[in-house]
Amino acid sequence: MKITKVTATAVNVPFKAGIRWSWGVRYETTRLIVQIETDEGITGLGETMGRVGAAAIEYEARKIIGENPFDIERILGFLRPRPYFFGYAGYGLIAGIEMACWDIMGKALNKPVWALLGGRFREKVDISGYVFTRARNPETGEGGETTPEELLAYTKELVKKEGFRCIKLKVGASEPDVDIAAIAMFREAFGSKMQIRIDPNGTWSPQTALYICKKLEPYDLQYIEDPTWGIEGMARLRRDVDIPLATNMCVVDFDQVPVAFRLNAVDVILGDLHKWGGFTYSKKLANVCDTLLWGMCIHSGAELGISETAKLHLATCTHNLTYAIDTHYPHLADDILDGGMLKFDNGTMAAPDKPGLGVSLDMDKFARYAEANRKAGLREGYEKDPGRGADWCPKKFQW
Repeated sequence: MKITKVTATAVNVPFKAGIRWSWGVRYETTRLIVQIETDEGITGLGETMGRVGAAAIEYEARKIIGENPFDIERILGFLRPRPYFFGYAGYGLIAGIEMACWDIMGKALNKPVWALLGGRFREKVDISGYVFTRARNPETGEGGETTPEELLAYTKELVKKEGFRCIKLKVGASEPDVDIAAIAMFREAFGSKMQIRIDPNGTWSPQTALYICKKLEPYDLQYIEDPTWGIEGMARLRRDVDIPLATNMCVVDFDQVPVAFRLNAVDVILGDLHKWGGFTYSKKLANVCDTLLWGMCIHSGAELGISETAKLHLATCTHNLTYAIDTHYPHLADDILDGGMLKFDNGTMAAPDKPGLGVSLDMDKFARYAEANRKAGLREGYEKDPGRGADWCPKKFQW
């Protein structure tokens, strides 16, 4: 089997309401859909971050035309230099192509991807419900939660609907005392059985983070993700805080692993199929975490259904992926999958048993959201947040 053609198409899919975070507000997600065709008539699907750029994928993909999609290590060899120059976007490029190759392999062998990556370890994958303060959608009226009380009311509805037993609260878009009040309110409302984790995206200075984290110790948080900036800042905080610290910002490639381990900077790594470069590198990351006695979770970057399903395949076959995986999926207004949006089952999801990734495109929706991208361009979530005033500008430490 040989690769004959690679195409990448950007799509923009809206959120039900704009989600607010420490660096701005996000109204829709831009994702790249990768299609790899072969001389045996099998086409593989992949998905990755919009910032990668369709032109970049199609440029790099020229190197793998004529290659066998089963030769993953060889294909990775052709693409490996990209992250040196383009960081996250470089790894994302690799991930989109590699994901489509695994889809091809599964289809050719009539096996789901999880069966090729190690077999089933778990049938159901626990999902963490991701909640944000939100801008109001002027067309539908949805959203508009800015106070702790409003955010709690929305979260109760989400938990009741989807059955989540773990909540991830995005903080850092409000002043620290507001975030502390919200977390206290969440713990009181949901009780001890609900796992609660928070993520301020590194927006607190080490001094502010220390103040906040000490205030939060009574609320039994599962972990705090990136409370401050960088490995040194995290290590400084880790010495004085009893809550586990997680990251998807200060340990984002294998070169940073020994530094973080030596400084005892983190307890949990949030892997990401896109930011770590695909299934192969993610399985290697899982082995590293297992060796270093770090916990491992899966990060969410507002994926559509192809990548959401790929995350389920990874979680199904990775034994030490013991934390409920993150997802933005409930915030999406739509998807491009044939058969409609994915469903939650009492706070869990399951990887398909069908060959490959087990999903296909709804071509009408694919065309519609590709046209939306052509009109609006890249939408990554760094738009100005009118809820924080006309003069607001993001900076490394907001507080």
